[in-house]
Amino acid sequence: MTNLDDLVTEINRYEAIISQWDETQRGVVVGLKRAIEDLHQEALRRLIKSVKQECLPALQNAVQDEVVYGVLLYHGLVKQPQPPLLQRVQAALEEVRPGLKDHHGDVELVAIKPPDTVEVRFIGTCSSCPASTLTLSQGVEQAIKALCPEIMTVIAVK
Repeated sequence: MTNLDDLVTEINRYEAIISQWDETQRGVVVGLKRAIEDLHQEALRRLIKSVKQECLPALQNAVQDEVVYGVLLYHGLVKQPQPPLLQRVQAALEEVRPGLKDHHGDVELVAIKPPDTVEVRFIGTCSSCPASTLTLSQGVEQAIKALCPEIMTVIAVK
C-alpha cells in the first residue's frame, strides 16, 4: 500500500517544478491534468454506479477510507456532510453578534422546533429596541436561513 504522505510529497514536488515554467507550458500541464481528471471522474462515476447496484455496503465501507472519500469529494462524487442543524444555527448567530454587541445587545437561541422553526431571544438593549423586528428579519433571520435552508420561520420570543 502506498503511503499517502509520500503521494502528497510527490505531487507538491511536481507542482513546485511546474510553478517555475512559463505560462504557456503551465497551461499545457493544466489542460493535461484536467483531461486526466475528467477521465478519472467518469471512470469513478461508472464504478460507483456498478458497485451501488451490486453491493451498497461495500461502497459505504470504501467511502469511510479518508483517501477514497477525499478523491471522490474532489471529483464531486460525494457530498461533504453538513454540520448538525444546531451547530449551523449557532454559527449564524455568531455572524450577527458583533453588530448586536455594537449596540450593547445580543441574541440567544431558545429552541429549534422541527421541522422548520427556530426561536431566538434578544437580550440587552436589543430586547427593547424599536428596530428589533428589522434586526430579526434583516439580520438574524437572513443569517440563519443562509446557513440552514431547511429553516422557514425564525421567531423572536420574550
